Amino acid sequence: MRLVRIGRSMRAAAALALVGCTALAQPTTASLENTYWKLTELGGQSIAAGRRPQEPHFMLHPDTRRVSGAGGCNRFTGSYQLNGDLLTFGQTAGTMMACAEETETEREFFTTLRQVRKARVSGRQLELLDEADRPVARFEAVDPK
Repeated sequence: MRLVRIGRSMRAAAALALVGCTALAQPTTASLENTYWKLTELGGQSIAAGRRPQEPHFMLHPDTRRVSGAGGCNRFTGSYQLNGDLLTFGQTAGTMMACAEETETEREFFTTLRQVRKARVSGRQLELLDEADRPVARFEAVDPK
């Protein structure tokens, strides 16, 4: 009799643990806004993890309609407009640190942001498109630590 009660208790505990894990699971599709988007591809070229002061990334803040992030060396902030999947970045401002290794990637990253006209989220991947619907950059959603 006692073994039966223990078995039922263990099944109940396992069921509760499963429900708890499901509630904590990350959504299958990331939100364009309020998500840390790490750059993975720029102009058709993979962006490898490197020894950068900061990884290239951005985050859209809907409460202020501001974008913030880093290009690999320098941090930046600016405005953005979002209407459905149409996305454009406004004027940006940033720090001006000298980083010998990251200047080309960073320059291309900032230039690319000015070309963006559309965003497409698929799961935890983001693709930024230009006015001809060509992909100009790809990103991956990163979970907060």
